[in-house]
Amino acid sequence: MTSTVAMREESTMNHERVRWLLAGTQFLLLVDTSIINVVVPSIAQDLGFGPAGQSWIANAYLIAFGGLLLLSGRLADIRGKTRIFRLGLSILAVGSALAALAPSPTALVAGRAVQGLGAALSAAASFALVLSVFDGEARQRTLGLLAAMAGAGGAAGTVLGGLLTQVWGWRSTFWISVIAAALLLGLSRRVLAGVPDQRNRSPVDLLSVLLLLSGQALLAYGLITLSDGGSASPASLLSLAASLALLAVFGLRQQRSVAPLMPSDVWRNTGLVKANLLAGVGQIVLFPMFFIINLYLQRVLGLGPLESGLSLLPLCGVVIATAAQVPRLIAVLGLRAAMASGFILVALGLGWLSLLRWQGNVFVDVLGPTLIVGIGLPIVSITTSLSAGNHATAGREGLTSGLLNTAQQFGAVIGIAALLGIASYHSTLQPTFETDARALLTSGYSLALMVASLAAMMAALFALTPRWESRSGMP
Repeated sequence: MTSTVAMREESTMNHERVRWLLAGTQFLLLVDTSIINVVVPSIAQDLGFGPAGQSWIANAYLIAFGGLLLLSGRLADIRGKTRIFRLGLSILAVGSALAALAPSPTALVAGRAVQGLGAALSAAASFALVLSVFDGEARQRTLGLLAAMAGAGGAAGTVLGGLLTQVWGWRSTFWISVIAAALLLGLSRRVLAGVPDQRNRSPVDLLSVLLLLSGQALLAYGLITLSDGGSASPASLLSLAASLALLAVFGLRQQRSVAPLMPSDVWRNTGLVKANLLAGVGQIVLFPMFFIINLYLQRVLGLGPLESGLSLLPLCGVVIATAAQVPRLIAVLGLRAAMASGFILVALGLGWLSLLRWQGNVFVDVLGPTLIVGIGLPIVSITTSLSAGNHATAGREGLTSGLLNTAQQFGAVIGIAALLGIASYHSTLQPTFETDARALLTSGYSLALMVASLAAMMAALFALTPRWESRSGMP
């Protein structure tokens, strides 16, 4: 009896270690994503990036990350979740070191691309481990912790970027990632030692891998260059067309493959499809909000990058506090109603934000609505992730993770392209005589935020629709 109790306690302790290891990884990935927004000007000045070239400091990471998420998730199923998780952290550390030592723009961009590869592998394997190790209430608690760490990582990245760059220079921001990834890698060898790591011995179709990788990378490139330019350039349109052609060929090959990377029956799991659609919409409306608000704070109100980042710290604090309470909300309302409530809160916050004034201030125009968004954000993130996880088939946790992460990543990129395009186009339509340029910018931002609010409200209604027929059923 005593030995049984001791074994249960040891199992519980190990689950806690796994939970915090994955949370630490989530924190690092969000720090890496947010910190670069602050340090890009310093990197560009030091290494001699041109105005067009400096966008690739961020884009190289985003294209590699977005293009490899789905493949990374599937590889976690085939080659083992812990193995891919550790491989991702190792590559992330190497990429960060290459960026920290970069003597030229080309070397820096290459290091950022390697960072994106490592991030994709570790992110996809991390969520797959959540699905395979935890279930029920433990899974809800884990996703709540990961959402809280995402909020903390976003806030920490913004503040650390300014602080480290000012004290030790921009290279120190990459060395921090090297140290953190190495520590997490060392901890993983002990913490994940007892986690079962089933592997699928089926061969990997290298042509399918090449088609999927090329198709998704070109899709990410096309969407990102579209959002950068604000208009449909020939390069972005050609990339999008080529990506669709490659992905179509990939789909045809999967139907004939003995060991497909993307089994066709996954699209018949309509509950999983619905969860991914809602997760994508969540990022379409939420990710651009941070970008638009930073533009408003800096271009309209005249704040500096660090001041702008600090203005969003209250939002990050609300995200962290709310994430811990989401499991209780789900227990009271149920998963679908909780998901809808999250989207409604996001819609209300975005609607309030759309009332921005060009002669406004942070406390009146930004603080209140962003706090409401901060409550809705973790609810949307956790409930859509839970819904996707509840529809995961045994042995395909990595595929489910890859699909969810891909939906979120491309949702963010689509949102940036669409909403910033709306803001830019609307601003150009306004009469310019006797009109302050800041008023034109604010008018465009307001329209984009209103469109995002309407999209979030439509997502809330979609979340409440009757259950779709599925093997698993929508909880």
